[in-house]
Amino acid sequence: MKNRKKNQVGHDQWDVEKQDEHSNIEPEQEEKEIIRHQTKMKKSLWLGVLSLIGLSIIAGFYTTGYLDEGSAEEVVFNRISEATVAGEQLFEDETNAEIEARDFEVTGAGTDGGEARMLIWDFNMEDLDEVSIIVDGTVVREKHIITNDAYAISVPVPSVVTITGVTDHGAGISYAVKFPNNQQTYFNVVAPGQSNIYTVLPRP
Repeated sequence: MKNRKKNQVGHDQWDVEKQDEHSNIEPEQEEKEIIRHQTKMKKSLWLGVLSLIGLSIIAGFYTTGYLDEGSAEEVVFNRISEATVAGEQLFEDETNAEIEARDFEVTGAGTDGGEARMLIWDFNMEDLDEVSIIVDGTVVREKHIITNDAYAISVPVPSVVTITGVTDHGAGISYAVKFPNNQQTYFNVVAPGQSNIYTVLPRP
């Protein structure tokens, strides 16, 4: 019995010493773990903030549109825009800011003797109006349905592009053309049987 008690006492004392050792070491280890964890959290937080800032800057480049130049009515009324994105829909209905048919001189469309891209689309409510597209007297598209999706064609520089109204499904044929090389969009209207002329000129 005495030996058993001694062994028990010795075992208990050894457990107490071990607990003391752990009690002396564990707080430091926990503190280090907490500090490491906090450092990782801070790094993650900073990376998240920097990522959001980067995305905001990139989005700023790609979300610019006609609103940089005023209201939809003002932009269309001014007839030429440098902020409108190809295929951008400015109105939800058949509105054209009461503009009239007009011919345009397109300067800086490309290099002399080269080619330029011309984009054409319906800048208001899509009603499937039709036009013909003629380049230097040659019919490129006899009946082109204008939609809100920009349609691209290549034209020589210099050249004369004629847009002739074919079918009006109501409220006039409203459309926009853009020449990416000079960053300009031209807003126009045309009646069936009537034409708009775009004189495409090279860079000076």
